Amino acid sequence: MALLELYTKFNRVWIPDTEHVWKSAEITRDFHPGENALGLLLEDGTEHQYPVDPSEPSLPPLRNPDILVGENDLTALSYLHEPAVLHNLKVRFVESRIIYTYCGIILVAVNPYKQLPIYGDAIINAYSGQNMGDMDPHIFAVAEEAYKQMARNHKNQSIIVSGESGAGKTVSARYAMRYFAVVSKSGSKTRVEDKVLASNPITEAIGNAKTTRNDNSSRFGKYTEISFDRRYRIIGANMRTYLLEKSRVVFQAENERNYHIFYQMCSCAESSEFKSLRLSSADKFRYTCMGGDIAIDGVDDKKDMEETRRTFSLLGLKEDFQSDIFKVLAAILHLGNVEIKSLGDDRSSVPPRDPHLAILCDLLGVRSDMLVRWLCHRRIVLVAETVVKPVARERALAARDAMAKQIYAHLFDCIISRINTALQVPGKQHAFIGVLDIYGFETFDINSFEQFCINYANEKLQQQFNLHVFKLEQEEYMKEDIPWTLIDFYDNQPVIDLIEAKMGILDLLDEECLFPQGTDQSWLQKLYNYLDANPLFEKPRLSNEAFVIQHFADKDSNQYKFGRTKIFFRAGQVAYLEKLRLDRLRGACVSIQKHVRGWSQRRKYLKMRDAAIILQQYIRGKRMIRKTVSAATLKQGWASVVIQRHWRGYRMKRIYQVVRTASVTIQAFTRGWMARKRYKKMIEERKALILQKYARAWLVRRRFQTMRRLVLNVQLSYRVQQLRKKIEEQSKENRGLMERLTSLANSNSQTVDRLQGLEIQLEKVTNQKVSLEESERRSKEEATLMITQLQKEMESLSLGKQMLEKKFEASIRESKEKFDQVKRSLLDEKENEARLRKIAENNSEIQKQDHEKEVEALKEEIKRLKEDRVGLQRRIEEGVQVNSDLQEQVVQLTKHVKVIPELRRDLNNLQNQRNNLDRQMKEQSEQATAKVKRTVRQILGGLVEEEKLLGLTPHDSEIYEPDDLLKAFEGLQEATRILENHQKEQKESYEARLEGLILKMDHLQNENGKLQNLFQEKSNVNENIRQEVSRLSSENSVIPELKQQVSELQRQKQELEGLIRDQSQELAEKNVEIRNVLHRKITEESSQRRYFEEKAKELEEAKGELQGRIEELVEENAHLKRQQLMEGEAKNKLREETSRLTAENMDFEEQLDQKDRLIKKLQNQIKCLETSQKAKQNTTSIIPKEFLGMLEYRREHEPRLIQNIILDLKPKGVVVSMIPTLPAHILFMCVRHADYLNDDTKLKSLMNAIITAIKKVVMSHHRNMELLSFWLSNTYQLLNCLKQYSGEEEFQKQSTPRQKKNCLQNFDLSEHRQILSDLAIHIYHQLIRVMQKTLAPAIVPGMLEHESLQGISSMKPTGFRKRSNSVYNEAESYTISSILQQLSNFHAAMSHHGMERCLIKQSIKQLFFLVSATTFNQIMLRKDMCSCRKGMQIRCNISYLEEWLKEKELQSSNAIDTLRPLAQAAWLLQVNKSTDEDAKEIADNCTELSPVQIVKILNSYTPIDDFEKRVTSSFVRRVQSLLQDHEGSSQLMLDTDHRFQVTFPFCSSSMALELLQVPSSLQLDFLTKI
Repeated sequence: MALLELYTKFNRVWIPDTEHVWKSAEITRDFHPGENALGLLLEDGTEHQYPVDPSEPSLPPLRNPDILVGENDLTALSYLHEPAVLHNLKVRFVESRIIYTYCGIILVAVNPYKQLPIYGDAIINAYSGQNMGDMDPHIFAVAEEAYKQMARNHKNQSIIVSGESGAGKTVSARYAMRYFAVVSKSGSKTRVEDKVLASNPITEAIGNAKTTRNDNSSRFGKYTEISFDRRYRIIGANMRTYLLEKSRVVFQAENERNYHIFYQMCSCAESSEFKSLRLSSADKFRYTCMGGDIAIDGVDDKKDMEETRRTFSLLGLKEDFQSDIFKVLAAILHLGNVEIKSLGDDRSSVPPRDPHLAILCDLLGVRSDMLVRWLCHRRIVLVAETVVKPVARERALAARDAMAKQIYAHLFDCIISRINTALQVPGKQHAFIGVLDIYGFETFDINSFEQFCINYANEKLQQQFNLHVFKLEQEEYMKEDIPWTLIDFYDNQPVIDLIEAKMGILDLLDEECLFPQGTDQSWLQKLYNYLDANPLFEKPRLSNEAFVIQHFADKDSNQYKFGRTKIFFRAGQVAYLEKLRLDRLRGACVSIQKHVRGWSQRRKYLKMRDAAIILQQYIRGKRMIRKTVSAATLKQGWASVVIQRHWRGYRMKRIYQVVRTASVTIQAFTRGWMARKRYKKMIEERKALILQKYARAWLVRRRFQTMRRLVLNVQLSYRVQQLRKKIEEQSKENRGLMERLTSLANSNSQTVDRLQGLEIQLEKVTNQKVSLEESERRSKEEATLMITQLQKEMESLSLGKQMLEKKFEASIRESKEKFDQVKRSLLDEKENEARLRKIAENNSEIQKQDHEKEVEALKEEIKRLKEDRVGLQRRIEEGVQVNSDLQEQVVQLTKHVKVIPELRRDLNNLQNQRNNLDRQMKEQSEQATAKVKRTVRQILGGLVEEEKLLGLTPHDSEIYEPDDLLKAFEGLQEATRILENHQKEQKESYEARLEGLILKMDHLQNENGKLQNLFQEKSNVNENIRQEVSRLSSENSVIPELKQQVSELQRQKQELEGLIRDQSQELAEKNVEIRNVLHRKITEESSQRRYFEEKAKELEEAKGELQGRIEELVEENAHLKRQQLMEGEAKNKLREETSRLTAENMDFEEQLDQKDRLIKKLQNQIKCLETSQKAKQNTTSIIPKEFLGMLEYRREHEPRLIQNIILDLKPKGVVVSMIPTLPAHILFMCVRHADYLNDDTKLKSLMNAIITAIKKVVMSHHRNMELLSFWLSNTYQLLNCLKQYSGEEEFQKQSTPRQKKNCLQNFDLSEHRQILSDLAIHIYHQLIRVMQKTLAPAIVPGMLEHESLQGISSMKPTGFRKRSNSVYNEAESYTISSILQQLSNFHAAMSHHGMERCLIKQSIKQLFFLVSATTFNQIMLRKDMCSCRKGMQIRCNISYLEEWLKEKELQSSNAIDTLRPLAQAAWLLQVNKSTDEDAKEIADNCTELSPVQIVKILNSYTPIDDFEKRVTSSFVRRVQSLLQDHEGSSQLMLDTDHRFQVTFPFCSSSMALELLQVPSSLQLDFLTKI
């Protein structure tokens, strides 16, 4: 059919449109050749006449039917041209939200500019192993195709990712690499695939930047080779880079940014790691603020910096290397801020105090003067000399920028090199897959040289595409003689010649660079002169500083443009080439099939012909025989047969008689000879047995004697060794205590020495005070003499009163001066005393620090003692292990009765030792109780009431536990606190009394002396404490020593209280006497009141001074209190030592408990030996008259039992088919016998052997479904038997009286039950995995692809290629019947093996979930499966599965619930999807589907014919609005690896063990029924 014949009425075409590019229109009348217009009806109802040239009609392209719109592959379209491709992509992207589309061997991707949930691990697993055309288009499908091609053909593969800037090339390359990393796990600890993926953030940080068209544009080319080994697992990678855009480091256009790494560093400028770089905000640096905006919407540079540093560490790049990188990058930023000033026309300089210059030189480690010199000067090398010449500011700035670009380029190469080193793993590369992430074709207002090279590289890439896709393909078509019209594709070779040919752009650039005085203007003028005639080269009209190149894209005078629609023409041409090739191959296949089928039919015909001839010959022969044979011949023949029969019978009878006689004779002689031989052998064996019996008895006796001596020696040596260890440990502890007490004594002695020094100083002060008091007393006496003289003179000479008053005033002045002197001396003494007090306080602080150090040392010593105790416990455990070894030897020797008395003696000795220890502990506790009571009564005998005194002492008469001891010590502490409170009260009263004595200084001297005595007594107390502690360490009795010490402290405190009371009484008496004397003197000297008033004032001043002195003494008293607190700390240390010893006593008690348990265990073993000996002596009396349901076996027969009943047993035997759980019952009967004998060793050995053997069978046959099912059933049955016969009431509710009687008597096997339960869970999961692996290949073909509904086809026409370059194998065709048959096989096998009904239900539920999840995931990923008829097909298949469940009576397994998501998806495909009521119905009914899944199905819905309609975008939005409050997962796919929790409920067995017979076919003749 000619193309013009298709332009008929009602067909639709595409016409160009200025606004929408292309617009659809319908033909209103048929087009005939010669017409000059095509009548069209636009979609808005207007008519349009499309002009056509009658001589060469150029009609608009035809539009595809609506049924083909939205296809996965563009090659499936009837018409493949630009508007068809654009419309198909629009429908898929805008309406269906699908970004990927196939176009033959090409995958077209539309960048959505947002994250989509289609790149998870579940999606990767779904595409893994699938054919390229079986699933929806995806980058993972392309990656899977490359991976399979590499594995199948053993050839290296490459994936080329190309497109415009911002098309998503970098992200696509990243997803392809991630796919390879997931599907080809390395399995090693190096995690190479993680390192390969980790290289992407680093390369993007240092090689990507924001442009006007892309926020993350790659400014370099990257080719990554991912290496694989022979098992096609990733073993490394190698990265090659091309054409880094260095100019971006020093220049960015408007709304662009520099490389990301600079902004990431500036965002972290305030962090501690980057403080040394002295960075600031990015807008402060010239190289990062040229583009204006320094931030990108939605990008957190600080967080990206953390990711970059994390990937650096993941690749193994150390912190030092990272620090060096950041230093260089920071130096580049500071270099850009270095200011260069002009000093004239040809000179420039850098300010020496430029802060950025100093930071730059510090970061790079260079000299600033040298750097400034070579920035502002250049060196010219001549023949005879070298000239250094200054440069202008412009050239200096260019040199600075060139330096920055070169540093960044070298740093970039260094980082890539280190990444490649980190990605290399030892191992030989077998194959590789290359991923090329090429920079996109892009133009700007000002295009740099790097951009020119980028566009040139894209031209070369396009040429390779043309060469391999068009030229070579068309040449191959010519070779194959395929009728083919050559495609007029665009060949870009002229553009490449313009750039790289001789006298081209690059050649002229090389020539210009060779000239010393070459400039841009001269090079541009050469281009105008030489290339002006080239049609692809143009000169701008209004500019003499630029040029225009017409690339393979459309021409534009201001900027370059990429492809537009040419790319789609190339894709369509490739698809058409592939279509023609497939047509030719299809014709060849039809021809071959015709000849092969003709040959096979001819061969079948010849065989049938030969068979017919043979049958005809046989039938014809029969007929001839019937015609020729008569009655006489038949009689003669019958008579001859009778005669022959009788004669032959007679002869055979004679021969038989002769042979029988001969054989009887031979048998008689032979049997006699055999009997004689057997008799001789029995005699010899009897003699050998007698000799062996005596020899073995002698050897056994000898071995027993040797072993007994060895055991005795080992026991003796072990006990001696333990005693030595205890003695050594006790001596070590004593030495440690002595050392600690010695150190305490030394510290106390030092303290006493310091106190003695203070006492000497105080004595000096007191002597000075005495001298002052004597002088004051003399002055007082003189004053009294003068007063008496004045009285006499006043009586006798009243006239000389004035003279006397003057003399008196003079004497007053002298006394005042004397008092001033006394006052000054007292102030000096006060200052001296204050200084001494500070010295004493410093000494006390030093002493406190020393005490704290001693406490720390004691803590370390305690820690070391704890470690020693742990070592002791370890040695005790070793001793216990030695004891266990000895016990095993004892078990071997227990057959001999002579050992039992010795063991009993040892047991009696151990019991006696324990009784002695208990007795000692009891005596010590009694003594401790008595001493505690006595001590408390001594301390608080006269201070508290008797009831409170009883509350502070232990109520019980004995202290058996450490808690009681602690309570006793707490009582002592409470008594000490009461005593201290009482002492505080007495001291307060004492201080109150001292306030009344502040007028007299004589009493202060006495008080000072008493305080000195108190110091001496305190030192004596410390000495007594030290002596008591040393005596404690020598006698190793802590508690009595503490009691004595507390009693002595109480006595000393009582003495102090007595002294204080005496002092207070004496002071009170003296106070009364002084008051009386003063009163008497006041009454006698009333005439001299004035004088005494003045004297009183002076005395008041002295009183204030004396009061300050008293306050100082009060402070000294507080200092004494602090020393008492230090003594309390010493007592606390003693208490801690006591608690440690108490803990050691507890450890000894634990050891005693362990010995007790050992004694009980040995006693049980002795009882077992006695029982076994009695059983051997009275075997005839023990054997019951009826079977007990037990099987007896010897210990040496255990391996044979395991081998025959577990390892070698086949699940298809006759006996096993009759009783599937027979092995479990036989094993349990053997377990019952071991329990009956109370043989712990035998029972544990058997259970461990059973579990190990089952594990071995399961591991060695982990793919055999029959065997796994069989042993799951038997393991579960054995577990039920252990529960049923355990004796626990919850498991015996349904047991018979006989079964209750047969319960286990001696051992608790709950631990082994738990191990068996875990083993059963493992077998169950392995069985599920095997069944899933068997069922998985049939799910998708049977549930989705097979058409089970007759007369309804749910498949659309697909593209010409289902898979690019793939070789198809004829696969088995699966249907829903295949799935049901496989499920029936599984059910039959599990039922045949006697598996409990509950386990079968759980297994079927898990398999139904796999069917539902796999089918549902395929619907999510395959657009061709989302149609109304496919929904009907799925619903029909679900009904088949429901019928199967009813047939097998498995409705209660809840397996049908796992099909609900699939059933709702099928319903969603069938329901109407147009009105608001439909949207509400969908939101209400699809409860098992998440909103993401519902929207995905609606967007993927594809009509099969014209009767169905596509789902509109508005309807999808309405459904989304209704699903906003709908709770559900955001995951698109279901997890096929999900496992339901398996349970093993208890099921009682009605089988009677005593009636069970062991078949002889199992070869278990060594088992004996009891």
